[in-house]
Amino acid sequence: MRLLSALVLLAALGTPASAAGGVSGTWIAGSGPAMKIYIFKAQGAGFIGAVCGPCDDPSTVFRIADGAIADAEHVAFSIVHDDAGSRERVTATLSTPASGPRQIVATAKAESLPGGRISPAPVEGRWIAAGRVAQQNVTLKLRNGNKVWGVICGPCNNPDGVFLIEDGALDGDAISFFIHHIDTPAASVGQNGPGRNLMKGTIVSNVMKFKWVREGRESEPGGEMTLIGPIR
Repeated sequence: MRLLSALVLLAALGTPASAAGGVSGTWIAGSGPAMKIYIFKAQGAGFIGAVCGPCDDPSTVFRIADGAIADAEHVAFSIVHDDAGSRERVTATLSTPASGPRQIVATAKAESLPGGRISPAPVEGRWIAAGRVAQQNVTLKLRNGNKVWGVICGPCNNPDGVFLIEDGALDGDAISFFIHHIDTPAASVGQNGPGRNLMKGTIVSNVMKFKWVREGRESEPGGEMTLIGPIR
């Protein structure tokens, strides 16, 4: 009740953007095969994101929307089951141990949405690419017809290797999206700071060929990536 009251007050008064930024990054619940990884990205005074576990299994990847922050340790958000016409409203407690990944304890309440199960579009599912250290697993999903989102991971059982895909679009055979490197301790983020990679690609049958650049560094060399899939 105290958390819900705080969230009502938050909705009325608003939350500074800096407070929302404090939740950005990855949080874990549980351990071993049952571990779930939550990826939050600040958006205005709230946040969006995704949850997965195991994160190379598209059936476990769901979108997080309508994130609200009561204080540094208490948040609420919706987990949207796009393919099943349902969602869960979650209240959660966050904690940052002295060592190891940040933790989340979540309590969910199911909510109904109109509609039913939707067949996946051809682009949806798991796509794979060879990585320098580990295989890259890319789960792509669509919402509102052509808006691309998902997760990329490698390794997928380590929160430092899981990143949010958002702000994407599908237009015929052309696809684009951003990979959000937020504030996890992964080497690339530690060296370069938070940021996004812009991926632009073309789909030919079961192959996607991308060129990418780091946002804000478009004049610098980027790279290329080829994905094979989808594997469902």
